[in-house]
Amino acid sequence: MYATRPRCLAHAAGRAGAKRRFPRGSFSFGRSSPDADAGNASASAATRRRYATAANKGQPPRSIAVLGGGLTGLTTAWHLTRALPHARITLYEASDRLGGWIDTSTVNLRNRYGQEGPVHFERAARMVRPQTGGRVPRWDDLLFFDMVAHLNLTDQLMHASAEDSGTTAYIYYPNRLVPIPRISRAGPLRTLDSILDLVPALFQPVFRDVIPSALHNARTTGDPYTADILEGRSDVSVGDYFAYRFGRTGLVDKVFSAVTHGMTGGDVWKQSLASGSWADYLPRNDGEPVTRVRVRRADYALMNQLVRDKAVFDLATEHLDSGSLWFRNGMSTLTNALADALRKNPNVTIKMGDPVTSVRYLDNFDRVFITTKQNKKPVPYEKVVSTIYAKHLAALTDDHLPSLASSTAVSIMIVHLWYPDLRVHSPNTGFGYLLPQAVPHEANPECVLGVIFDSDREFPTTKLFSLTNLGADGVEGTKMTVLMGGHYWDGLPESFIPDPAAAADMARAAVQRHLRLSDRVARSAYAAAQLCRDCIPQLLVGHAARMRAAHAELQWTFRGRLAVAGQSYQPSGVLTMLRAGRDIAMQIAHSSSSSSSSGTAQRPPPLRGEEEEGEEEAAYADAAAADGYDDDWPVGDTGLERFTRQPTWLSVEKRLLPLRFKSGAYVDEDGNIQPGD
Repeated sequence: MYATRPRCLAHAAGRAGAKRRFPRGSFSFGRSSPDADAGNASASAATRRRYATAANKGQPPRSIAVLGGGLTGLTTAWHLTRALPHARITLYEASDRLGGWIDTSTVNLRNRYGQEGPVHFERAARMVRPQTGGRVPRWDDLLFFDMVAHLNLTDQLMHASAEDSGTTAYIYYPNRLVPIPRISRAGPLRTLDSILDLVPALFQPVFRDVIPSALHNARTTGDPYTADILEGRSDVSVGDYFAYRFGRTGLVDKVFSAVTHGMTGGDVWKQSLASGSWADYLPRNDGEPVTRVRVRRADYALMNQLVRDKAVFDLATEHLDSGSLWFRNGMSTLTNALADALRKNPNVTIKMGDPVTSVRYLDNFDRVFITTKQNKKPVPYEKVVSTIYAKHLAALTDDHLPSLASSTAVSIMIVHLWYPDLRVHSPNTGFGYLLPQAVPHEANPECVLGVIFDSDREFPTTKLFSLTNLGADGVEGTKMTVLMGGHYWDGLPESFIPDPAAAADMARAAVQRHLRLSDRVARSAYAAAQLCRDCIPQLLVGHAARMRAAHAELQWTFRGRLAVAGQSYQPSGVLTMLRAGRDIAMQIAHSSSSSSSSGTAQRPPPLRGEEEEGEEEAAYADAAAADGYDDDWPVGDTGLERFTRQPTWLSVEKRLLPLRFKSGAYVDEDGNIQPGD
């Protein structure tokens, strides 16, 4: 059994690898040789020549297939029905349910007072965090509000303030929970409280490297790696890069590793810096004044369109101070609503429980043909969008996509715990806690990645004697989700991975040890485990280069008829998947309309206050035009074109950006964006 083996081999290997990586004096970015570069350039030119001959360019596709009925697939199909209402869309899902890893289950349980009622558990995503903060402004959360508004889910939407949502998160190191300090922006008194919390935290073993790391980072000027990473010439792991910046590995092993595998289940020493969410924290010597900020052109264009929808703008404005959003009956509320909307559309066909067995392009027909386990007769489609795991797609294409065949993913064991007592984890209440890679195997034999305190979100601790139920649970208790495995299980034989019953026992034992629960409380817990195999694809070092190669393979083999989207290609998360589905759907609709006979593309008016900027005014107009108005779309016909070129950045005054930086910018009655005061 897994529980009796002497070591977690992957855990030990990861720790040894971390020690070897730094300091070693240099980084290996995996640059290709000059000969290889020349070959790639030649192949790329040949690809462009052949791809340019694709038939029916500029005509709207009449038949579209979407592979995968998870969040990305449902989102793609839904946006296609909005952008191309006359196209016939077929959604293929191998399992007997839609929603993918998003799955809300319900169990009737009884608490210690004899009260019985339903308790809801989330297998994957449970909330969305609005993007009102962050170093690089984005508006992907407007896509979430767009769905909530137009799927009539406003009454189901719940929220917590930014202060309540991020009150306390913990890191378990070396043998206790340590709160992560947060600097509040709510006012001087709260900021003072945060500083008073920060000072003692610096003396905890987990944070002792903060001050020397910060000082070394401040002294590290002329970084020779950042420019290469930002411009796509090279890549490096998250761990290697920040170990260089900090001059030591302590903070990476103790903090960054916890955050990284808490988000991705992956190893901080293998995750790509260039392709992951950490890239936003790379220093940019832009020389921007504090009143301006750099914005990706594609993100600006998305905002410029969505804020003109009054329902979306009003809903986003209402939740400007929200730190987290979720649905009362669970995240399946969203996927179920998408599925219902698709089922009601007469132009949409949903095929479930029938796995796709082949995806082939036939040049004579200029179509992609799909066969399934039950239907051996190939069905032609003018356009196919795959949202399934990249490695699985490669296996369906007769090895025509070798760059995708090398994709990797981690498996996560999800264990739901419910205790019939309230606040069993008190006084450690908040979001939950993460275990960094610095925790030795002897202290983490279960290979736990982290634990989420679900009940603290649904039953806030702000009112001790009158709990407000922000969820749909019918009985009060303490609900947690334990995440196990991930990169710790990479390369292990199947026999080393625990079965659900063993995993449930291991999770009980781990939480009891971490929170120092009594035997009575630990034994009283309801526990249910499920293995999510290959559920989080990994964006490892060199990811962008592999995606550039995959883009060429898709162009050459499928002539732009097959596109890909989903978490195999970009960071995982609800908002990024909504963006991926919407982007590829709009690309399909846009590529057909850009060559229409309507002539010059219509463009929204520029922002007021920028008319005097001259060239910058034109840049803003072009940015607005990018979202469905001109022919420069970031994802391209394959879904991967963005990896072949660097993003275009705009320098924008903060007062001109709605819903960000407390700018007060708004949309007037004519649909124009007006600056704040």
